[in-house]
Order: sequence, then structure tokens, then C-alpha cells
Amino acid sequence: MGERIQTRRDLRGWSIRHAASRAGIAHTTWSRIEKGELRTDRYMIADIAAALECSITDLTGQPYAPADRQLESAHIASERLWQAMMALPLDEPPSAGEEATADLWRESELIRDLYARTDYAGALSRLVALVPALHTAAHGPDSATALTAAVQVYGVGMGALLSLGHPAYAWLAAQRSIEAAQRLGDPAALAVAAVNRGRVSANTGAFGPAFSAVDRAANELEQHADSPAALDVLGFTHLARAHHATGMRDESAAAGHLAEAAQLAERTGETEAWDLQWGARNVGLWTVAHQIDTGRPGDAVETASGLDVATLPPIRRVNLYTDLARALTDVRRDDEAVRMLMTAERVAPQHTRSSAAARETARVLLRKSRRASTVQGLCERMGVSD
Repeated sequence: MGERIQTRRDLRGWSIRHAASRAGIAHTTWSRIEKGELRTDRYMIADIAAALECSITDLTGQPYAPADRQLESAHIASERLWQAMMALPLDEPPSAGEEATADLWRESELIRDLYARTDYAGALSRLVALVPALHTAAHGPDSATALTAAVQVYGVGMGALLSLGHPAYAWLAAQRSIEAAQRLGDPAALAVAAVNRGRVSANTGAFGPAFSAVDRAANELEQHADSPAALDVLGFTHLARAHHATGMRDESAAAGHLAEAAQLAERTGETEAWDLQWGARNVGLWTVAHQIDTGRPGDAVETASGLDVATLPPIRRVNLYTDLARALTDVRRDDEAVRMLMTAERVAPQHTRSSAAARETARVLLRKSRRASTVQGLCERMGVSD
């Protein structure tokens, strides 16, 4: 990543001081990032990309597929899904003679389960096949079931596409989720879809629009607090808004939303509504990420030590393991950081080998421990070189 940043800066003909001033960071920090001595966080990389007038993916190197057959299949399925979504917007009536699949809901559950296990290749491949049936059923007599499924599986598509490094495709999947929620007319579904789209916006550095969209949906949901799963989804919107507020450098707002989320989790307990895995543990996961992103890796390690995540699906655990690897690297507990990355890879290989954060952390560890065969093997599987 440092080399890509330097290349972009050199193309502009800018000095490090000038580029750093555009990004609002110290020139010494910029210099260390270019040299690979300092890892960026997800907020700083957005500032650097904006300063260099390029996309975040130009700097992170995604989409990137190392020598991994499953990842190669996932990237192929990503292209096919994009084509299917482009061909079948929900406001387009189905073609004559098309039939809805009777097992549509069961298939949507399978796709969501594959995603929860971070089998992106499997989830996306099956979603490609499901899109036509979803489109037809959304115009049929049982449209509510089809639209509910569409909100969730398009959200799954968004998450997988974003993890694989396809933000434009992820945006379209999030938009389809929004369209389905609007047709359904369920405030909780609308809030879930808003969080989906906000996640893509934030991934590209547009934290302000992400916050506004989720905030509007949450305010509407608050008017329907007695509807099913309303409190669960409302709590999750607080986590999303905390993330967006951090990106906007509004620490007070971020802390407030995390506190609101924690209070709601005490009321609801652990739930699985809308596949959010909502509850105190999820608040803890987001708190760990927040502490790392706000320069408190030691606090993050301590917070994580009190979390029991053994029963959470891999999609939740891998994010914690990756975050912990980042934190442990920052506090110079490199051996533990390597073990944490290895754990992340074992739990969710497709996700870990695609993750910009995991790959950059592995690169830092490689430079610090060149002789460690474990780090070298991990980097080879990720396609990371010094």
C-alpha cells in the first residue's frame, strides 16, 4: 500500500509535505506509511485517497485474488451477480412465462448461512441463480416473503462483494436491498437496507452521507418501536452511526451512539433478527474496532479479552481476529498478532486473504519478522510481498 501511495503522489508531482497537508496528517506520518513502517486505519486511508484524488481501492490493491481457487470462483461469481442485478431491477415487471421458485425462502436461508460462514464463492454463486426467481416472486401473490428475502440476500451480496474488493458492485446490491425494503414498507427492513448502503458509502470514505442515510432511517424506525425486531435493528443503527461519526472525526457523537447501543443491548439480550447477531457481544466487537481506530490499541486488547465469541458465526469472529491482530501489532506483541491472523485465516480463509486490513497487517509483520516462517507462509497465501 505504501508503494501505491508513493506512486500516486509521484504522478502528481507533489512533495510529501504537500500531500500530507491535503490529507490533514503529519508529513512524518505520511512518510512512514509510504515506507511501510506504519499501518493506516480505515479512516486515514480515506483521507489519503481523497488527498491523492483516487479511490480507496486504488491504494488498497483490491480486488485482489491470490492463488486460491475458491477466491477465484468468488470473483467470477461477483461479475455474474453484477450482470444479473443490472438485468433485473425490481421495478421491471417479470417476463411472461417466468415462474417463482417454491423453495425461494429456503434457498435464501442457505445463501445467508454460506455468507455467515464466509463462503463467498458459494453464497454469490447461489445468489446469481436466485436473482431471477426473487424478481419474479416480488411481483407475485407472496411478494412480502420474496421482498423480505431480497432485503437480506442482497445485503449478503453487498457484504461479500465489499469484502472481495468490488465496491461498485456492492453499491448496486445495497441499492437492490433498498428497493426491496421500500416495496415492502417495513421500517425495520428500511433501516437494515440503509445500514447496508451506508456501509458501502463509508467504505469509499463518504462518511457524512452514510451517517445521514442511516440516521434518517433510524429516526423513522423510532416511530415504530413496538414493531417486531425494531429495537434490535435500532441498536444496530447506533453501531453504524458510531462508525460513521468516527470517520467524520466526531468523537463525541461516536461515543454517544456506542453508549445508546449498549443500553439497548441490555434491554433486548442476544438476538438473531435480520441476521444482525445483535446484542452485547456485537456492541463489544464494534467497541474493539472503535478503540483501535481512535488510537487506543491497548484498550481494544483489554476489551476483546472479555468477549466470548465462540458461538458467533465466522463472519463476526473473523473481524474481531483481524482487529485484534491490528491492535497487537500496534502494541508490539507481534507473535500474538501473527497467531491472531492465523486464527482469522483458519476461521475464514476467503475473507482473510481478501481483507485489505489483514493483508496490510501481515505485510507489517513480515517486515518486522523476516525470518519467521509462519509470517512468510501466511503472506504467500495472501499474495503479500515486502
